[in-house]
Amino acid sequence: MTSDSRENGSAHKLVSALVFSGKKLVPRVIREHISEYVNSWRTARSPDRALLIKSILPAFGQTSAVAFHKAILWIGCRRYTKNYYSLLEHGGAQCWTLDLDPRVSQWGRAGRHVVGDILNLADIFPDIRFDVILCNGIFGFGIDTSSTQRRAAEAMATVITPGGWLLLGWNTDRIADPVQTQVMKPWFDQASLPSVGERFVVARSTHVYDIFRRCPA
Repeated sequence: MTSDSRENGSAHKLVSALVFSGKKLVPRVIREHISEYVNSWRTARSPDRALLIKSILPAFGQTSAVAFHKAILWIGCRRYTKNYYSLLEHGGAQCWTLDLDPRVSQWGRAGRHVVGDILNLADIFPDIRFDVILCNGIFGFGIDTSSTQRRAAEAMATVITPGGWLLLGWNTDRIADPVQTQVMKPWFDQASLPSVGERFVVARSTHVYDIFRRCPA
C-alpha cells in the first residue's frame, strides 16, 4: 500500500468518525429540522412542483373558481407549499389549509389553517363549501388503500360545491391509478382544465396530476 493510499484511508476514517460524532453531539430536534429543510428544498425544485407553479395553478386562475369570495381548500402542508396560497388568492379567493400533523401548522395559511383528517372534512367544515380542492401528495402518503381513497373522495365531495374543481396529485409508484380503480366515483368525473387537460403525467417523475369536477348532487 502506498503512502497516499494510507493517507486517504486515514482521512476517510477521520471523516466517518466526525460524522458519527456529529450525530451524537447535534440534538435530534436540530437534525430533524435540517432534514426537513433539505427535503423541502429538493421537493420544491422537483419537476412536478415546477409544473404546479408554472402551469396548473395559473390555469385555475383562468376559471371563475378562484374569483373574489370563492373558497379554496389546500390539503397537505409543508414548507414548500407556503408560497402557493397567495397565487390562488390573487383574484380575491380565500384559501384554507388542512393537515393531520400539527407540527406543520406553521406552513399552513395564516389564520385559516386547520389540523384535521381528510376523512373528517364534513365535521371540520360544516358551514363552508369550497369551489376548489387541491389534494396533492395525500393519496399514497397515508391514504393508501382503495377503500380509504374512496372514503376520502366521499369526504371531499361533502364540502365542495356542485361542479367544483378537484386537483388530485399522486405517484405511480405508490398507488394504483385512481381513475382505473374508480375510487372517485360516483362523486367526481374527470374534467378538462384550460391549458392543462384532464391529466398531466410529469416527465422525469412518477407524479401524475388528475383534474376532476364534482358531479351534480
